[in-house]
Amino acid sequence: MEKITVEELQRLENQDIRELKREDLDNTGDIVVDKSLPAERRMMKFLEETKNPYAENVGEYILMVTFSKTSDRTLEDQVISLAKRMTRITL
Repeated sequence: MEKITVEELQRLENQDIRELKREDLDNTGDIVVDKSLPAERRMMKFLEETKNPYAENVGEYILMVTFSKTSDRTLEDQVISLAKRMTRITL
């Protein structure tokens, strides 16, 4: 598995939803994360295994998660929060 870079995360986040292709995205529920792993490893595994952590196929639709550019939270904060939600980590 390849580690994802901050630059790649930023590129994925900034993609226009109208330009996304369903075949380039994961389907909801396709990514299975081993919940026996430590929280940090689960988050990294999610980022390594998903095609785009900001977008996925949900039924007939593409769902894209975006974050406010005016927030005090960093991209890293937002990705960690997203990964926690997607892997159901409670800390």
